Amino acid sequence: MPEEGFKRKLAAIFSADVFEYSRLMREDEKATIQSLTAYRELMTELIKQHHGRVVDAVGDNLLAEFTSAVDAVQGAVAVQKELKANNAQLPENRKMIFRIGINLGDLVVEGDRIYGDGVNIAARLEALADPGGICISKAIHEQIEDKLPLQYEYLGEKTVKNIVKPIGAYRVLFDPAHETIRAGRAEHESHSVRNEKIASRNEKTPTKPGDNDKSIDAPRRFRDRNILRKHLKIYAGVIVFFALINIFTWHGIVWFHWPALIWGMIQWIFWIYGSNRASRRKP
Repeated sequence: MPEEGFKRKLAAIFSADVFEYSRLMREDEKATIQSLTAYRELMTELIKQHHGRVVDAVGDNLLAEFTSAVDAVQGAVAVQKELKANNAQLPENRKMIFRIGINLGDLVVEGDRIYGDGVNIAARLEALADPGGICISKAIHEQIEDKLPLQYEYLGEKTVKNIVKPIGAYRVLFDPAHETIRAGRAEHESHSVRNEKIASRNEKTPTKPGDNDKSIDAPRRFRDRNILRKHLKIYAGVIVFFALINIFTWHGIVWFHWPALIWGMIQWIFWIYGSNRASRRKP
């Protein structure tokens, strides 16, 4: 028999707190309390609109429960977007930014209060969330993965205080800035994976005898062709030069081919000599 006054239920637990609350209070207590009160009222209204119930609000924390994981995440996204719009009107040092954690867990209910590891895990996920962001448990992710037009980034299994088992955590990417960061990270990772695959394939591909020699000889052959092309251009210019002299000093004798032939032999000797010298150098 369960103890009188207690019951259990499964619910999505929503936990939110203010990022850098102590700093805000230290700099301006009155303005911080006014902002916190106004933001809590706004959050409470949005939570009700998404079929949730605010359970408690102590200090800078707000605790709520939802019967649906989908409603809980949709409510959290609505809250963060509305708070971001409100913060845009405030100076940078007075912005009140919340972090939200959501978990699906079995709760102990006493009157209007809720207790149990499900609540504690939601609070730990909240601490893992980015300022202005939402962090959800693996259990929540399994419930909403294909039901909402959102993206999620797996953060891994997190070991947190006073929780025996590691928590599988996901970051909800509902903000375009987050999605851009995620896309850039994914592209970087895909490049890294592709480079690793190429390197692995190169290591596994057997090399044939002479393959390394071919790769070493390729720059050398390219250099030899350049030298030959250079000498051929010079030789062609010499032939034209002697031919023009022969034409302008024409006495009925064709003689330009003899000096051209001699010059060609000289060029050929220089090319052979230069090629042999280059072959003895490292490419």
